[in-house]
Amino acid sequence: MNKFALAGVAIATIFAASPAFAACDTIKSRTVGVSACIDDTQWELRAPQGDQEFLYFSVDQRVGFTIITEKKSFSASDFRKAVLINGKNANAGKDVQIIAERVEAVAGKSWSVMEYQFGEPGQELEFQNFYYTQPDFGSVQVVFWSIPGDATVAAYRAGVVLATLGYL
Repeated sequence: MNKFALAGVAIATIFAASPAFAACDTIKSRTVGVSACIDDTQWELRAPQGDQEFLYFSVDQRVGFTIITEKKSFSASDFRKAVLINGKNANAGKDVQIIAERVEAVAGKSWSVMEYQFGEPGQELEFQNFYYTQPDFGSVQVVFWSIPGDATVAAYRAGVVLATLGYL
């Protein structure tokens, strides 16, 4: 086999294995200008609840994620406070345990990321909340969760989904 044929096989293998080229369902927010390609062999769509625009669970049921959108924009500090208040409300009024905070580039824009945990001992969930807000755009959260032992799996799957995010 010549070098060109080997290179072609290697490129075809990369594209076939890449999540961006896998079977996917392109979702588009009706509220803010974002879209994503959700691999429908990895994620099951569920009926969103409350403020959720989209809700998915992994086919192995180890990770869930939701996309929450709002037309209104907030200051970075107010958005952070709202994330904590929502976490506290979901945790029966108890404060969440913040594990880490950082800023990450998602599709060329700076998103805030807060990792936190809550729940009764032995029933904890770990969240990775990616959130972004800008005037004339609105606000969006992409929130992944799992049990703490699957947090690395959730982080990997978050990276795969967020790598497909685009702005409309």
